[in-house]
Amino acid sequence: MRFKLLLPMAAILVGCFGGQAWAAPVVVACGPGQHTIVRDAFVRGQAVTQVECVRGASYRSTAYRSQEVVRYPAGRRHRSWGKTALVVGGGAATGAGVGGMVHGKKGALIGAALGGGAASLYEAARRR
Repeated sequence: MRFKLLLPMAAILVGCFGGQAWAAPVVVACGPGQHTIVRDAFVRGQAVTQVECVRGASYRSTAYRSQEVVRYPAGRRHRSWGKTALVVGGGAATGAGVGGMVHGKKGALIGAALGGGAASLYEAARRR
């Protein structure tokens, strides 16, 4: 058998014989005074349905309640003032470098002001 056909053939076999799609309906007849209990369970990692007949006196209704756990988001980490100063200073230095290459000293001053201002706005937006 070729390797190219192995994977599709395995998928077809699992689809046909692996699932419960071909399972026939089951009829359960309990004796007089008995009730039928149907439970879904897992056996070896696969979902199965268990059917039992129990006497009326031993039958009790079980209500399963899931505990609701309220999870609060962890507090955001706030950036320290030192790191904020480094970001603003880095933005100013980058702006000064670009401005200095384009227009000399005056461009460096304008670039530093614009870069520092942009970094300050960025940091203010991050802190909210």
